[in-house]
Amino acid sequence: MKSVLQITLGILLAGLVMLLVRIAYSGYIEYRVTQGLNEIALKQKQAEATRLEAIKIRQKAELQLRQQAKQEAARKSLLAKQKAEERKRKNDAWRQYYTVPDICKNYESDEQMVNCVNHKADAKAKFEKAYASGDLILLR
Repeated sequence: MKSVLQITLGILLAGLVMLLVRIAYSGYIEYRVTQGLNEIALKQKQAEATRLEAIKIRQKAELQLRQQAKQEAARKSLLAKQKAEERKRKNDAWRQYYTVPDICKNYESDEQMVNCVNHKADAKAKFEKAYASGDLILLR
């Protein structure tokens, strides 16, 4: 009977050891799974932070591009306004500079028309030269 008890006790002890090994193994597996999940979560956080940083950089670049475009548009607008003002000044100066001769107000022949057109072209050339050099003097 002593041997039956020893065998039973040995079986119980072996079962208990097996149970403890299974518990330890389950704990180890749980630890490794938790560690793997934590690594995945950390990588996801890093990826999200990288993605957010890239978005931030892209938004900053887009803002700079919009500001540059706005500045360029303002510069072009100012330049166009200045050119328009210069054209107006030049046209006003031309109107003050050139007076149509009385003979050119009503054409009586083709030759007279050609002479008047040539007169105006010559006057325009002289005006352009004087205007460009700054030597233009308007008396009116």
